[in-house]
Amino acid sequence: MTQAGVTLYGYAKEILELHRVAKRAVSDLVERVVGNINIGASFTVGEYVLPRLLAAFSKEFPDVKFSVYIGNTEFVHERTRENSIDIGLVEGMVDDPHLTIGKFLDDEMVLVISPQHPLAGAGYIEPDQVAQWLGDAVFVIREEGSGTRLTMENVLRKLNFEPSHIITLGSTQAIKEAVEANLGVSMLSKWTLRKELQLGSIKPVRIKDFSVNRGFYLIQHREKFQSRACAEFCRFVLDQDLAAVLR
Repeated sequence: MTQAGVTLYGYAKEILELHRVAKRAVSDLVERVVGNINIGASFTVGEYVLPRLLAAFSKEFPDVKFSVYIGNTEFVHERTRENSIDIGLVEGMVDDPHLTIGKFLDDEMVLVISPQHPLAGAGYIEPDQVAQWLGDAVFVIREEGSGTRLTMENVLRKLNFEPSHIITLGSTQAIKEAVEANLGVSMLSKWTLRKELQLGSIKPVRIKDFSVNRGFYLIQHREKFQSRACAEFCRFVLDQDLAAVLR
């Protein structure tokens, strides 16, 4: 491409973006809430929480459409920071001055094992028993950039425990299958485990007097144009008790 072409390309991109923003702004002037929202979500949120939120939101605003992009927390953070998505939903706190950040849901990380594991009937263990019971266990964890992995690593540091065997898998569902097959143990969000815990195919192990809590956060670029559809979705997510919606 010539230098003139490069220059024209840059202006053309700006014109198309302004055209898109103008259409969204005009549509907001009518009474009906319409439009498309580009949402980025981390795996835990995108696969186990967001579908229920979208279903509930769509009952109130049926004319709003969604495009959803799922990746790990690092992926969603980067896409939000570069302004390529409207809203990001991530697990774990993000620190970035370019973004507005608000917690929308509480989460608990749960240590999980197979029903065949010797600890399956224990219910809970003392913090100083972690190394005794899990010293030789294979820990199945998420990839680098995952909020779940970061939380798990922080927990193990607090317990002064370093796994001797680690397997990395790129999805929560794959980790659950590995735990069910007694390949190893893991630590996952309570929102990902509802069916397995109810069926008994995965067993929880509590560490006495040691809870692992974190938040799920809605993030947006501070300079991103916010359509009425985006504003209504943010209000829906941030301004109500979502635990009732997710039952």
